[in-house]
Amino acid sequence: MSPEYRVEIVGRQFIVVDPSNEIVGRYTSQEEAQQTIEECRKEDEGWETARLLVRNAIKAYMQMHGVDHDTARHAIWAAAEITD
Repeated sequence: MSPEYRVEIVGRQFIVVDPSNEIVGRYTSQEEAQQTIEECRKEDEGWETARLLVRNAIKAYMQMHGVDHDTARHAIWAAAEITD
């Protein structure tokens, strides 16, 4: 797996490819492609932050209530569904 997003030029198109080699989109300008890469990176950072918060919440729940990982994960996910 490639560690970064990249732009591939095919004909007159600028194709954005993600780190898992999936095509994110096709654009008519390099500027559009670069903007998409920046947006994807921000989304990835946000996802990573959320993942770490959930991981910490699960660990805290396990410690506070003396339950196993699956029980804590289920409780956190169930609570997340009703949180607005």
